[in-house]
Amino acid sequence: GTTYKYLGLRMFAHPWNGSGVSFSSQNATKKDEENDNGSNSLTIRQAVQTIGDLNTTLTERTAHHLENLYDKPRRKGRRRRGRAAFDVALINKMIKTNDLKDEPVTKQGKCTVSWHADSCLEHYSTIAVYHTIFPHDEKEEEEEEEKEERKKKSVSNNSSSSSSSGWSVALRVAHDSEGPNASKRGKDIESSVVADTPYIATSLPSGSVYYLLDDFNHHHQHAVMADNDNENPGTRFSSTHRLLREGHNVQYVLDRCKSSCSNFHKKGSKVWRSEQLLLSDMESEWIRQFYVQGAAHRSNLWKAWGEFMLSLLRYWSQLETRTKQTIDLLRYAAEEQCDFGGCASSNEPNNVVPSRAERKLREKRKKALSTVDDILKRGGGGNSADQILYEPLAILLEERATMRHLWKKREKDHVFRRMNDEDKPLPVPFTFEVTNVEEMIANKKAGMKKNEEMGYSSLGGSPEQLRCLANNLRKWGKAYMSCDSADLPAVFENDDNITSTKKKQDDQEENESSVAVAATTIDDTNEHTKDLDWKGWNNQKFGLEMQHPWAGHLLDGRKTIETRAYDLPPSLLGKRIEILETRKGKAGVSSVGNVVSYVGGEEEKDAAIVKNIGWCVFDRIIVYEDRETFESDEGQHMVLKDSGYGWKDGHTKKLYGWVVGKCMRYEDKEEGSCKPGDIPPISRLVRRLRSLFELQFEDLHLSTDDSKRENITVKKKPNSKTFQKRGKKRRNGYHDREAGGNSVKHGKMQPKKKKKR
Repeated sequence: GTTYKYLGLRMFAHPWNGSGVSFSSQNATKKDEENDNGSNSLTIRQAVQTIGDLNTTLTERTAHHLENLYDKPRRKGRRRRGRAAFDVALINKMIKTNDLKDEPVTKQGKCTVSWHADSCLEHYSTIAVYHTIFPHDEKEEEEEEEKEERKKKSVSNNSSSSSSSGWSVALRVAHDSEGPNASKRGKDIESSVVADTPYIATSLPSGSVYYLLDDFNHHHQHAVMADNDNENPGTRFSSTHRLLREGHNVQYVLDRCKSSCSNFHKKGSKVWRSEQLLLSDMESEWIRQFYVQGAAHRSNLWKAWGEFMLSLLRYWSQLETRTKQTIDLLRYAAEEQCDFGGCASSNEPNNVVPSRAERKLREKRKKALSTVDDILKRGGGGNSADQILYEPLAILLEERATMRHLWKKREKDHVFRRMNDEDKPLPVPFTFEVTNVEEMIANKKAGMKKNEEMGYSSLGGSPEQLRCLANNLRKWGKAYMSCDSADLPAVFENDDNITSTKKKQDDQEENESSVAVAATTIDDTNEHTKDLDWKGWNNQKFGLEMQHPWAGHLLDGRKTIETRAYDLPPSLLGKRIEILETRKGKAGVSSVGNVVSYVGGEEEKDAAIVKNIGWCVFDRIIVYEDRETFESDEGQHMVLKDSGYGWKDGHTKKLYGWVVGKCMRYEDKEEGSCKPGDIPPISRLVRRLRSLFELQFEDLHLSTDDSKRENITVKKKPNSKTFQKRGKKRRNGYHDREAGGNSVKHGKMQPKKKKKR
């Protein structure tokens, strides 16, 4: 149940004993599983068990080192603070490459791990690091033969080998980098570095272990460097053993959930706040973190983590249901305070007895108002219910809406386009707007397998729906204070309204995308400014407008990155895009209108200045977030510093580099030949996003319309020899197709010959 969060990503650990390794995740057969002979599974299982054995050994040695530390005269009588225990091991692989940065202080090595103090650890806990180095050029057989010899050399040279291994561990003094007083130094970690004390670096031989005891990690920073003198120091593997704070173990979160759910009978602002914070933390820091790492990650760890994730999903469902109940309580209290619905005897004609549902609703409102009054009396805030109860819950809902918006944005990050399908984010198993949530939860507790890996909520799940609920809460709070029903939401802006509207929009988009006709794909609000997730990107062909001479430079291979201020639609990545060259003009200003026609009409005036000169495929996207990185690729994107397309300080926040893969320039051939490598017969260009145009085709050869057949022109009639050579291709192309009872040959319409009986 141990995890470690690093750079915003929570890593889920394998159990020490290897029991979490799944045979299915290692592509082993059932026979392998039955015989316990799956080579890959056993290799990983044995490896995990070996790291577990290493952890036991390091724990014993740490206890010995701590005893020696506290036996020293200057520490005699001091209370022992750190303990010898480790609950996680992080394995790192390090290789020296050309893009590594120099150590910033002395420039005497390449940093593979820059200056830092280990975080998320129990205060005063020890850190133990074992490392081993494998040369690049040796084969496995040679390594096995020389293994003992290298060990002997390492032991004999342990005291004198300063740079023999090619890898160094550096240390410098930096007070309160971590530990109980770390908050006092502020956010600038560099301010804690003691500049007067020089840093030291030592090269340890392969197979060494080093320890950071007691408060050493609190007042020192360390780094790992590859020596400049050694061009090929080999590959360094390290196993770092640490003792994490309790919040990084899933059992701690499950205990909090159990405690919170067992206190649902309690009500109040503090209780509700605790529940909402727990719900957001569990969703963002655990459930979403697990599924964002893809199907391969889930398959690899499900044996060890499946029960934990199912428990988290069950608690998530219960807390979502509790949120709905809390919102309903505050809503009913506000409505009763405003006498919403009035009295049965006075407002209903002829004293009609209200229905059972109406009576139950009125009882709920009375009970809710009584409960809220009791809460306010206990808290002593009877005159500020909106600020004590309604506003805090609204703020927490808005925070969760922001969290879900950021996760949605993260899951669509361009980095996932370059990853294998099994490593791309999985859909989070949440189902929203469920009417019978309690029944679903009861079925899961009873052990029913159907949809067991699923969290259920009766609330809306989108950020917009949560913000709508927050807005309604504020209105109910205002109505509670004013006792005026006019302050209630005029129409209850619940998630159902938003959901139905959203579903209608989705259905409309799906219907539009099913029409596979180029000219009819222009849809709804703005046909010339489409979103990156517009479904039309999947169905049509597109061209990119580029000014002269940059279009030619791209197709000639001189310009390998095309820079834009906007991202390429994900569906166009790896897809052939025509290069539409226009005359040289003003930077950032298109030379043509939104529609360009090649077959007449008002839009034909721009056709002469747009030339289709080739095509390319963009393989990946680079995101430039600073001037230095952008200008370092000047040789590839050919954008000069003083160019209108360059980086502008104070204005440019981000630029996108579309990396060119395959590309080809068309030869000077006649249009309409439709052979591979020739220019496709484009009839119309329609702008869809900035410089991206949809290509629309008018296939005159295949048309059954007589008016279009008359437009076919023949520039040269091939002779009989040429036709014989290309007869097979013609029969499979456009020149031997039936069209309205006639056959098209050499550009002429000839009557179809009747076969003799």
